[in-house]
Amino acid sequence: MKYIILLGDGMADWPLPNYGGRTPLQVAHTDAMDRAVQRGVLGEFCPIPDGLPAGSDIGNLSLFGYDPRASFGGRAPIEAANMGIPLADNEVAFRCNLVTLADGVMADFTSGHITNEDAAEIIAALNDTLAREFPVRFYPGVSYRHIAVMPSEEAAAVDALAQCDCTPPHNITGQAWEPHLPKGASEALLRAMMARSRELLPGLGVNVRRVANGKSPATSIWLWGQGKAPAMEPYASKFGITGAVVSAVDLVNGIGTLAGLEVLKVPGMTGWIDTNYEGKIAAALDALDRHDFVYVHVEAPDETAHQGRADLKIQAIEDFDRRIVAPALAYLDRHPETRILIAPDHFTTIETKTHAGGPAPFALCGAGVAPNGLLHFTEREAAKSGVLVAEGCTLVQRMIREDSIRF
Repeated sequence: MKYIILLGDGMADWPLPNYGGRTPLQVAHTDAMDRAVQRGVLGEFCPIPDGLPAGSDIGNLSLFGYDPRASFGGRAPIEAANMGIPLADNEVAFRCNLVTLADGVMADFTSGHITNEDAAEIIAALNDTLAREFPVRFYPGVSYRHIAVMPSEEAAAVDALAQCDCTPPHNITGQAWEPHLPKGASEALLRAMMARSRELLPGLGVNVRRVANGKSPATSIWLWGQGKAPAMEPYASKFGITGAVVSAVDLVNGIGTLAGLEVLKVPGMTGWIDTNYEGKIAAALDALDRHDFVYVHVEAPDETAHQGRADLKIQAIEDFDRRIVAPALAYLDRHPETRILIAPDHFTTIETKTHAGGPAPFALCGAGVAPNGLLHFTEREAAKSGVLVAEGCTLVQRMIREDSIRF
């Protein structure tokens, strides 16, 4: 048996008044996802357990089949694992976004989707300046997403760093940023680092060039998503299978790394609507020649929703459907002993420009899956199905472990 998970990050949404009370999934043309529904089962599942924040870290852990309540210790250390950054017991990893602050608000949590080259220049400058003034090391990642590692010789100080209350910058787009600075026992240190970055970054040559070229400058670092080194059971022992993951996002690749999966590198992956869709699905399907399982993550629906762009989110969903889901269904036609799961990891709403929890739609089709007679991959249709998987991580566990599946 082969297993394919197709993850449209943040694809689910709330009804939009400007689109007649329809969600982006209802507005978008999703012929392939609808065919998957008609060939299998449509239902709802809860990728975000009660009491945990609605984020891609929690939602993707659920969709890899891990219980986030047992395996989640912070987003940044998962990304650090993918980047090959070792974490000692006395170190805490933070996600370090390069952001644009302007007129007192979080103007852009991506610094205009800054290029890897421009970002690497900034991270190098931070290691030459900020890292000489504070106990921190910076590691370059992809676009605006980077890692900062902070050590401490005292266990209590390490715990204080890990437990600090830090707000994801994508949650406050267009809002005043100052009320959302870190809070807790380590807030003075973290705030001082962020304040110093606001003094250093605007004058860097790379930012001067970006402004001259009409691009958003990276005016500050933003620290969040912190945690200590995690431990997860590999897929080989958890499920008795091997697998691969393809994503432009370090978080998702980090989960794959910790799960013992092969992380596929595809040229042209961006995490935006210009990503290399065809390259991603081709690499994933090719990997099934040597693996049992592939996980294909597409970030674009989430990123467009964070910017409040319903038109771009609809485009991202249609691209995901036509350029990712359709080729996967064609693979199922050629290889009937295959199961395909299509789902988001959480809601990302145009209205709030951030994540939300709640039951999200899923479609599961393929070998041994009994259809339940529904037609369209939408939130409304899924809610009418009567199928609810309350513990979201068990959906993938059933997909892999059960010989026949009926909801």
